[in-house]
Amino acid sequence: MDSSRRSASLAALGRRAIRFAIIVGALLGLCGAPAGCAHGPAERAKSARPCIEDFATVEAHCAGVPVYAFGYTYVHGVSPDFIPDLVWQRGAEGGEKIVPKKSWEIKNNLLGSTPAREPRSLRIDDQPVLCVHLIDGDPETCWCSRAQIEPDVEPVWIRIDLPVEAEVCAVRLIPSRKGMRGFAPIPSEPTDTAGIGQGLPRTLAVKLSRDGRRWETVREIDDLAAGPAMDPIELRFEARRAKQVWIIGEEVPDVLGLGHCFSIAEVEVLSSSGANLALHSRGAGVTVSSTHLGYGMDRFTQDMLWPVQYDLGFKWARVGYDMSALQWAYVEREKGVLAVDPRTDAAITEAVRHGIEVVLVLDKGNWLHAPEPRVPQRNRELMETYYNRAPWPDPAASPAYFAAWLGYVRYMVRHFKDRVRYFEIWNEWDEAGDRVDNYCRLAEPTARAIREEHPQARVVLCSSSGLDMGFCEGAVERLGNLIDVVGFHPYYNTDPQDIRRYPGDIAELKARLATHGFRGELMATEWSWFAPYPPADRDERRFTEMQKAKIAARFMVTNVGLGIPSFWNETFQTHMTSRDVSLLRNTFSADPISPTQPQPIYYVLRTLSTALEDVRPSAAEVHVSPPHDDLESCALERGDGALLVVLWLAGEAVDGSSREHVVDLRVPAARHGAAHAIDTLNGTRHELAADPGTGLVAGIHVRDWPLIVIFGD
Repeated sequence: MDSSRRSASLAALGRRAIRFAIIVGALLGLCGAPAGCAHGPAERAKSARPCIEDFATVEAHCAGVPVYAFGYTYVHGVSPDFIPDLVWQRGAEGGEKIVPKKSWEIKNNLLGSTPAREPRSLRIDDQPVLCVHLIDGDPETCWCSRAQIEPDVEPVWIRIDLPVEAEVCAVRLIPSRKGMRGFAPIPSEPTDTAGIGQGLPRTLAVKLSRDGRRWETVREIDDLAAGPAMDPIELRFEARRAKQVWIIGEEVPDVLGLGHCFSIAEVEVLSSSGANLALHSRGAGVTVSSTHLGYGMDRFTQDMLWPVQYDLGFKWARVGYDMSALQWAYVEREKGVLAVDPRTDAAITEAVRHGIEVVLVLDKGNWLHAPEPRVPQRNRELMETYYNRAPWPDPAASPAYFAAWLGYVRYMVRHFKDRVRYFEIWNEWDEAGDRVDNYCRLAEPTARAIREEHPQARVVLCSSSGLDMGFCEGAVERLGNLIDVVGFHPYYNTDPQDIRRYPGDIAELKARLATHGFRGELMATEWSWFAPYPPADRDERRFTEMQKAKIAARFMVTNVGLGIPSFWNETFQTHMTSRDVSLLRNTFSADPISPTQPQPIYYVLRTLSTALEDVRPSAAEVHVSPPHDDLESCALERGDGALLVVLWLAGEAVDGSSREHVVDLRVPAARHGAAHAIDTLNGTRHELAADPGTGLVAGIHVRDWPLIVIFGD
């Protein structure tokens, strides 16, 4: 059935109760009454008919449409009206909302994402900078707040609660003398900023209370700074009784490239006798405004947001890259003992069962087997790939290390071969030296091991950072038929004019690979545009959320038109706040969970997943007039024979609908007599007047986001 036929005319539903019942029934994929869909985690595996309420609850209704809660992320059941009341053909008005399909309802499409790592259990949820370290009495464990883009976005605070009211006379802030920086940061990470545990705010206030309601300010400082030796800073005041101590900082510094944070090792609250009362061992408690939980985030956020990929209708997911629970360092935490985390394992099984094709990256080294082996200290150093990466297992330099790597590879392929076909060897090879030669030394025996364990596997070349044709071609020339798929990360925040060259670049890449006999697949395995608020200084180009949605929609459609599976990076990301690599919006921080809400791009990609179900590139003849320098299009054919033409204006994207060009579209092969359009931004279907004899649709309004014209049912 044509996916766009799954629309519900909200305006035609006269009574609220009827309207609610119809939309909910459609949104739940005909699962029956909502009560029948409220499965707990143990019941999900038994559910023969999945529905979105297996993963989300209906917490509100707006305009008769359910609002689904994935934890504390609230998703509208249909696309919101971002730019309402648009006309898409002269003489035609109005439209119907499309009810988006879920992953398990879609036969296939080429849309996917790199989910922000995977759900995991507590045993591998490493969190070295939790606030409990402020009162553990250890001057080299640290706390760090969640990063903000600029120093003054919001205040950051620490609250100490004493078990019993006491007379206090000072607060002592203790920075970390050495700073937590990770054991082996990658070259691109900054070293000229404060380390974790050394990030003091420039302005700071200390407040005391005896009842948690009335607060007295006892110290204010406008020029707080740590000395070169990172000595403790004692803030004295007249002795008085207190039960609660509230430390509020503003204008926080850049910490380790994470962004702007308040980060120290210890807080001491001194009694009149000089004793530290702010110790966990003395019954003190601590709460904070936020905590940096790492780019891999925390297990609670992962559990809540992993299922949004099903709501998005994505059919592809790429897992296993940086900070993943599937990396070697997490699969082998004890030397010689390999085990996939059970919660992660269950999440992969769940995704596959719900119709998602998984690309599994086999990635990074392991300190336990490194030439200079060590056991990472999970509470005293950063555990993330960017800051604590073991050397790569070079078979020439470290045969034993490489043998252990192959052991990991074989274990992972055996473990997942009943669920996973695509195995990628490493993510973004950026090791020093001859990149192609070094990579191929690792990749050739790795690919052979994958083939031996799983002859039907599709081996994916390490995705290059950018569309690095030299690396792709050099590796394919060396590895030959061991490689089935070439991946690449084409764009991050690129000028939208640049992506107009992309089809030509893909044609060139295919031609270069073909000279070495490659006839396999291509995958755009990571790409993103950013729209942080406030804008980040590190970004040369700045985009609004609406611009981000429009540009991303164009690029996703461009890949579909080329027959390339395409992965947005990342589905959600609550802690890489300065880059906005997310479909969800980061706002003010909270602890322990910082809620995040859908940006326009979320709904646009969800609409595309449904509208572009079961399509492939088409060579159908398409005529569009009059011409426009920025007018672009692609033709697609659906499995049922329907023809689709996608039109948009390339180049600059604007927040509104001011960029517009009216065209006549003629597709000689489309003589069905019926045509309709999908507004991918607002998620609406619009009937079009078409000439069945010529395949002409006159007076179409083309704007700076994709409009999908569909000929046939």
